[in-house]
Amino acid sequence: MSTICIEVAGGREFTRDSDGRETGSRSFLVYDDDGEVLSSYEVLSGPGMPAAGASHPDRPDIYASSWRLSLSDSRPNAWTVVWSYSSSEFIVGDDGDSEDDTLPLGVQGYSMSVGVTIIDIWKADPTIPANKNTPAVADIGGTLVAEGGQPLSMALPTADISIRTRTTGFFSGGQYINQVGKRNTYAWQGFPAGSLLFTGMNVNHTKDGINELEYSIAYDRWFHLRQCPNRDSDGKPVIDEAEDPELDVYFKQPFEDTVSFSFLPM
Repeated sequence: MSTICIEVAGGREFTRDSDGRETGSRSFLVYDDDGEVLSSYEVLSGPGMPAAGASHPDRPDIYASSWRLSLSDSRPNAWTVVWSYSSSEFIVGDDGDSEDDTLPLGVQGYSMSVGVTIIDIWKADPTIPANKNTPAVADIGGTLVAEGGQPLSMALPTADISIRTRTTGFFSGGQYINQVGKRNTYAWQGFPAGSLLFTGMNVNHTKDGINELEYSIAYDRWFHLRQCPNRDSDGKPVIDEAEDPELDVYFKQPFEDTVSFSFLPM
């Protein structure tokens, strides 16, 4: 069972009114290849289906703003979807005669709060492993700072990042559930691969039909790796007191899974 999404040939239209406002539309036929009945969510999240705020493939200065969904007359259990595009990333409210009714769509803001997170360390200046997803069970090097096996507290540079955006029309947060708790596979907005963690999102659907979204991301200088000492069967760190105290310390990654951050709006 898979969803087939086909743009209707000749289904693209463009208009321009006397005020210079441009609009457009695209039509799609969506159905299941096994003939099953699709839900509205499956239809609107089908492969190749536009997303609210996305630019038109032929005219990048108009943006998807609303959609119309209806059963198709040409194929059983198929749906016709018509996406409307407008010439600015704005939507006008019910009365349409006030500047206060004009709400911008797309990315509204990007903020970052830089600070520190207090963590336990056994060794200072460790070597960050090349494999940050499943680091090898090998000593991390650096300088032993633990006393009698007890860790030292360290202020690790971290940051909390948020992206705020607005969309219109149907919105489903289901596609984001599986991304929570995953790190970035590739570099994103100047941050190295693996250093960011998608921590979730908030959604507020207003009475005007606007989806106000906020995406949350956490940055960690150590790529979210944490130190773990070699422990004996009793749980105590194994310290070699022969001459200079020695303790093997390993890096563990609590967030092994990664994902492309292309699902984010910027």
